[in-house]
Amino acid sequence: MVNNPELNNLPPIKLIALDAETASLSGRTASTRPPTDIRWVKVLEFLRSNNLAPNSRKLYERELKRFLAWSELHYHELRPRHLALYKEYLRDELRTDVGKPLSKSSINASIAALKSFFKWMCYTYPEIISTLPTLGIKLEKVPLPPAQSLTPEEMERVWSALELLQETKQRDTALVHILSHGLRAGEVVQLNVGSFDGKLLFLPDTKTNEPRLVPLRKESREILAEYLQLREQQGEVLNSDSPLMISHHASYKGERLSYHGIYFAVEKIGEIAHIEDLHPHSFRHTYATDLLLLGVDPSHARKLTGHQSEKAFRRYTLRSEQEAAIAAYYRAIGEEVE
Repeated sequence: MVNNPELNNLPPIKLIALDAETASLSGRTASTRPPTDIRWVKVLEFLRSNNLAPNSRKLYERELKRFLAWSELHYHELRPRHLALYKEYLRDELRTDVGKPLSKSSINASIAALKSFFKWMCYTYPEIISTLPTLGIKLEKVPLPPAQSLTPEEMERVWSALELLQETKQRDTALVHILSHGLRAGEVVQLNVGSFDGKLLFLPDTKTNEPRLVPLRKESREILAEYLQLREQQGEVLNSDSPLMISHHASYKGERLSYHGIYFAVEKIGEIAHIEDLHPHSFRHTYATDLLLLGVDPSHARKLTGHQSEKAFRRYTLRSEQEAAIAAYYRAIGEEVE
């Protein structure tokens, strides 16, 4: 062994533990998490880049995750035949938790999520997908459900139920007045104090991505103004960005009333009023039906409710046409309409 003074003066060697990423780069094997599916990265980018309502985002995420679990193909390998096979899988093989086949509406929700995602992919990453793999994939034909409007007698029970509330009486009364002008629950969540000018509600961001003005009845304007005045009297400092509806829940008191908070409030009113399955959309159905029964032009009614699809709005025109036909019959035979 050669005694070399220079070698003796070398600094001591330090052993550094390699993390999983460094180990893989150095060629060493290490216990690591499964690699991230690059396809899922694109799904997350899609979800972040689109202004989706919370429920829509949850639905899209679930359906796209289901599709990626079914197919191992990369996006550039997908063809319409693969999507056709997936639709067959949804229709013929997939079952719900209770063992039943998926409904046509559920199949359509899945296909719609895929259509939306791949349209975004084709536009954002044309180098990956140059043609839509969803071309030619049709939605299932689903009969349009009838409008679930509340009867005048049921609405009277709703107003009576509101009188029996305690802490949330003013808030929930204002809430029902707003919902009874055709707003969706998600639209109510986004409303600020500045959205109300004393006569109209301004909705800047709706489901159709088009701003909308909603005129309020005199009674509803007064109820809403009284609710805001009460909050100021209780010491709340209101500005244009303050939430129009606030929560009374112990954990979220004073914060913006959430989507689930609106549903909970309406369900509670339904229990008191003895109306089974009362939900926020019940008031939207009632508003749209009443507009047409009052003789409002269908195109104007659609503008007020924010319905983008003429087909979806057809359920309300059917009701008004039937009511008009019944009234015409009684007039023809000289009887009063009851």
